[in-house]
Amino acid sequence: IVNLQKFSSIKNILDKSSLKKLTEMRTVFLIDEIHRSHSGTQNEEMMNLFDELQHSFDNKEYSQKKIKKNLLIGFTATPSDHALARFGEFNKYAESEKIWKPFDSYTMREAIEDGYILNPLLNLVPVSAKMYYELPQDKIKGVSGKEKEYKLNEKKKIYENNERIDAISEFVVERLVQDVFKRIWGQAKAMLAVYSIKSAIKYKEKIDKYYNEIVKESKYKRFKDAPIYIIYSGDGQDNFKSSTLNKGLSEERVLQNFALAKNGLIIVVDKLQTGFDEPKLHTLFLDKEIRNINAIQTISRVNRTTKHKKNCKIIDFSHKNVNINNIKTAFEHYSDVVVSDFDPFNELKLFEDLYERLIQNEMYKNYFKFYTEKVFGKDVDVQDVLHLEDKFSKFIKNNPKRSKSLKNEINKYFHILNLIQFVIDFDDKYKDYRFLEFWRKYNNEYNSINKKDEIKDEVEIYFDEQIGIFDVPEEINKKRKKKESEPDESKKYKYDILKLLEKKNKEEEVIGQSIADFELKIDGFFNYVKESREGRILIAKINSIGTKFTEDEIIADFEKIYKKFIRRHKLELGVFFISQTKDIVEHLYNDFEKHIKDL
Repeated sequence: IVNLQKFSSIKNILDKSSLKKLTEMRTVFLIDEIHRSHSGTQNEEMMNLFDELQHSFDNKEYSQKKIKKNLLIGFTATPSDHALARFGEFNKYAESEKIWKPFDSYTMREAIEDGYILNPLLNLVPVSAKMYYELPQDKIKGVSGKEKEYKLNEKKKIYENNERIDAISEFVVERLVQDVFKRIWGQAKAMLAVYSIKSAIKYKEKIDKYYNEIVKESKYKRFKDAPIYIIYSGDGQDNFKSSTLNKGLSEERVLQNFALAKNGLIIVVDKLQTGFDEPKLHTLFLDKEIRNINAIQTISRVNRTTKHKKNCKIIDFSHKNVNINNIKTAFEHYSDVVVSDFDPFNELKLFEDLYERLIQNEMYKNYFKFYTEKVFGKDVDVQDVLHLEDKFSKFIKNNPKRSKSLKNEINKYFHILNLIQFVIDFDDKYKDYRFLEFWRKYNNEYNSINKKDEIKDEVEIYFDEQIGIFDVPEEINKKRKKKESEPDESKKYKYDILKLLEKKNKEEEVIGQSIADFELKIDGFFNYVKESREGRILIAKINSIGTKFTEDEIIADFEKIYKKFIRRHKLELGVFFISQTKDIVEHLYNDFEKHIKDL
């Protein structure tokens, strides 16, 4: 193993004494976490290093005497199509659309079956917060969208809504002390992943408030020292750094303290959703949308095994609980051997065709030579740069359709370049720096001219004070094509914002009805408890708690009544209700206790 930083150049390694040894050896490069290191700047630096290494191995003396080929191996639990194309093996015997495969694999499904990790799909809990949409108060009467435009910034408005965050925070705090912290023999912890830094800061404030209140209750006092931390990169709202909200603790100290704590909650935005390994993380609360590889990496924070950890749980607050199907879809794809259908050779053909069209374009013919001579010449004149921008600007303004078409072709070109670079070899002319910079400059000019008018009234989105477990319908045949008779919703509502809001409010009503149905079944259970002989005895014990009976004894009696109720009412309760309540009997007991005291 060689520490490359000790050498000013990789070529220094290949002195004559080491060259002879290297010709008889097979050099292997092992790269961990390639799903994070195979793209972007980090990948470019990594590949440049390997290029330099390879150049050294390509010298004539070495090439003539070498006995074995070198090997490059990447490790990841979540290989994307792109990662497989860069690091996988070309499978010439596979079906035509499946051409890249891992050199070796030990799948997530195998690891679950062997007991090395837990199955995160066994305890997916969808909790929905009902919203309401309406136009701002200064709306034009009878507006159809033609007289006035509105901006529907839906996700930001929902995930940063103060009332919604407040309701979810109270829900999270109750779950922490009533359920999560009692898991893993009283040593469980939780993570809350949220939409933005702004929402994270709000969550920290609200959760601190509700947590400080609930641990004053005698039965939860033992959790008063459990920390509530927040981690994010950069500055937040009002330039707050996460350390400010963690009583001045650095990120490193926060992670150390969290690892040592008996219980705790850590609030994150994008950080710690990959690579963070805390086996005693039991529950993941999600108030952001995740999909594909990101979904697998995020839910894998809680599927680590440790002593006394029998399961893990994911509680999803995402709007309309889209994460439930997103997680299932991602798990279905990544839990078994992944084979990529990414075809770089086919992409290369399109890439070469795009190149030919770009060099035939009038802008390239008229100004590329000028650009290379003036802008990349020895004496660069700012006026020459401005002259080129002016030519681009006139073309874009005078030819809106052609200029947009050209921009689309440029975007496709850069997209394919990013996909196939370092995967397969192609002529250097396609990635010539001057050529790429010329078209980047055009794109920049196009974007500056065609900025979207953001001066629009935002649609108001309110929390409707209804939160609860929501039965998420399974998505059937996602890829089915729309019937010809079925209208295109995006076109239908493009110029009629009122109809769009009506549609969204109807969808929210369905969510509200599902929550209400779930709560109605809980009411039915509570009535059953009050009317049954065992229930009346239970209520008497609750009123005598702390004198003759312990809370643990009463909860055990409550659970017996719950199981009896489930056995007798299986059909009318349904699978969803039973699956979502069997694991929160203690939480139900706390609700029942409040219910009795309120009567």
